[in-house]
Amino acid sequence: MKSLRALKAAGLVLAAVVLGLMTVQGSYALWNASAPQNAGTVQTADFNVTVNEASMAQTPSLALNLEGLTRGTAVYTSLRVTNAVNVSPGSPLVLQPAVSAPVPSSTLNGNLTVTTAVVQGNSACTAGLAYRTGTPALPVLATKATQTICFKVALHQNTPANLLGKPVSIPVNLSVAQLAPAA
Repeated sequence: MKSLRALKAAGLVLAAVVLGLMTVQGSYALWNASAPQNAGTVQTADFNVTVNEASMAQTPSLALNLEGLTRGTAVYTSLRVTNAVNVSPGSPLVLQPAVSAPVPSSTLNGNLTVTTAVVQGNSACTAGLAYRTGTPALPVLATKATQTICFKVALHQNTPANLLGKPVSIPVNLSVAQLAPAA
């Protein structure tokens, strides 16, 4: 009987503790504190790439300047691409440009060649560069860096006379992609 009475007393105490915990409202934390925080400022970078000192976003189409192109000669023209993104120092934004200049499918097809070369900075495009046919492999473009894409457009010496004097426009396709940051 004695153990039954002790068991009932323990059960009654346990029920009282549970009932007491259920009726107490609020937090069970011993210390509560709060500190107000001022609103922070988040600055984002703008994706600003310039082509010949004009914003790429404002330049819907690019065409090569072929002024002075005659039979048997070459014209050298360029596009300067600059990574002008305004990121904070220590947060580089590396870009990968890609360019192509397809030869226009016109009556000059087969008589006109377009070759390219890439130089760093604002270099001049001269005959001494290593021009290649096809799409040039452009190096990555670091923040605030410039690279010059040189185009050599040549009209073959044996181009028929009836094809001369016609306007030719060579469109240039330029795209720029952001690269993942180096880990």
